[in-house]
Amino acid sequence: MQSLRTRRPSEARTVKRQASKLEKKPINKNVRKSTVDDKIKKRMSLRYAEISAPTEASVPDVPSVPIGLRPGAVRDPDELVLERASIREDSKAIDQRLLDKEDFDPDTYLKAKLANSTEAELRSLQSSLRSSKDDTAVELQRNVFKNYAEFVHISKEISVLENEVLELKESLSEWKSMPSLLHIDESASASERRRNVRSSIADLRVLYANQMQTLHTQIEGSAKFAPTTPGRHVIYEMDGIYALNAATYRVSNAVKFVVLDDSVLVAKRRRRNNGEGGRLVAERCWPLNEMLVLDTKDTASESMTNVFKVRYQKETYVYRTEAPSDKKTLLGQFRQVAEELAIRKRREREGEHERRKSMWTSGDRASMALHPDKMPPLPDWMAELARKAGVDGDTSARDKSESDARFISDFSDDLTVAIALRSWERAVELVEEGRAKVSSIPSLSPKLTSLTASLTSALLDALNAPGNRKNTAVNLIGHLLKLGQGPAARSTFLNARAGAVDRYVRAIRFEGHVGMYVHDLALVVFTGIKHTADWFLAGFVEHDMTSTLIDWAKKQIEMYAERFRKQVYSSDAEQQTVKEALKITHSQSRKVRP
Repeated sequence: MQSLRTRRPSEARTVKRQASKLEKKPINKNVRKSTVDDKIKKRMSLRYAEISAPTEASVPDVPSVPIGLRPGAVRDPDELVLERASIREDSKAIDQRLLDKEDFDPDTYLKAKLANSTEAELRSLQSSLRSSKDDTAVELQRNVFKNYAEFVHISKEISVLENEVLELKESLSEWKSMPSLLHIDESASASERRRNVRSSIADLRVLYANQMQTLHTQIEGSAKFAPTTPGRHVIYEMDGIYALNAATYRVSNAVKFVVLDDSVLVAKRRRRNNGEGGRLVAERCWPLNEMLVLDTKDTASESMTNVFKVRYQKETYVYRTEAPSDKKTLLGQFRQVAEELAIRKRREREGEHERRKSMWTSGDRASMALHPDKMPPLPDWMAELARKAGVDGDTSARDKSESDARFISDFSDDLTVAIALRSWERAVELVEEGRAKVSSIPSLSPKLTSLTASLTSALLDALNAPGNRKNTAVNLIGHLLKLGQGPAARSTFLNARAGAVDRYVRAIRFEGHVGMYVHDLALVVFTGIKHTADWFLAGFVEHDMTSTLIDWAKKQIEMYAERFRKQVYSSDAEQQTVKEALKITHSQSRKVRP
């Protein structure tokens, strides 16, 4: 192997040219110059032949280049697929817009589609229509779920509007029949109608008088209970109501209610000899501002459904309607007419007060009212009486009596409404307020006594209800204690609890197993005693009434012992059964231990 140092220069250059093609070759400037000169000379020595244009030969037109061979005509297949997809999507969008139009005509659409369509296009059309149908159904269901609350609200509003339209229709029919009732000729002239309008008040009085005359004709003895007075008229009538016995709740007879503007008339049918209903006879009549209507909750018993009570003075009357709607309508009429009567009475009192006030401030009295210094001084004895009564000497006794009368009337109305609506807390507050006012308004005492008795009776009835819970019973007991009716509340509460325990005991079924019966009996009795004690101690905070609870619990245990003796200690009782019953009694009696 030769060393690079001993290699010849020519060999070294040869190897170097073969090893790298990127190296520039050495350029001989003289050779390059001679080559360029030769090319220029050759170009300048060329000669071109002169060819004249043809005159007679027909030269055809240049043929058009095919689309596929034109420059840029060759396109990517992916672009063609995308263009076709866009065309298909555009057609679907156009179809969708056609289907969404309100004036869409399916026959015209099908004729246009089926005219020049192949089988594949028809299948595609069918699939697109099916997909559109499915999408529309899904969208409709989504909208229904989204707007369900609005649908329910709108349906309720529609039902309310329907009822209002029916009421408006009835009102229009009554309005249409008014000319005949008022004996107005519809063919009368305008002047006669204006004259009739001026005398509408007189015609209304005639209408009311005709109503009362018809009522007295239809119901025998009604003139005695509800005589014809100015302004008295019939507002509502309802037949088919059953009068019940207040003790047994059995049907006594069928009655008819006639609601007047200031009272309620009850009439019953007189029975004929063949047992069929005869003529209506007036039975009783109650003033609306003195009667109390109590709504009774429905129970499982058929005789206790749609029942309401009417309390007047110390008597209680029980009635039952056929349908719940009749009961609701009748009680609504009672409430509405009572409110209108109270408003009318209040306006009459205010008008009377204004009239008396205007009479007092007229003439010389007006000058004295405007100039108190001109009024003569009161005598000494009158000033002394005024100081004892807590009234200034400048205040008139007449004004005080009128203000007292207004207060008594408003107080009575408010307390009566509170009792009717069973707003016990408001009623008790009004009674306490009235007791505070009795010292300054002595004439309030008789009215307050009667209203307090009505409130106490209503509270005792509510406390005696079998379905009371602990909170309800404790609140009622608290109201009765505020009214000073502690003994009555105590006896009513314990009697109600005794009745509840007795009902539960009677509901226990004896199925032949003494142990099971004793277990149920002990569970009912001892649990009832425990709950009654808890309620009693929560309601009657003072311990001086606990002895009555102990006596009541003793009676309940004696009742349990008597039933235990009858069931367990029989002639053929086994000793094991007796031991088991005693064990059950001992375990259940732990509930009443402190």
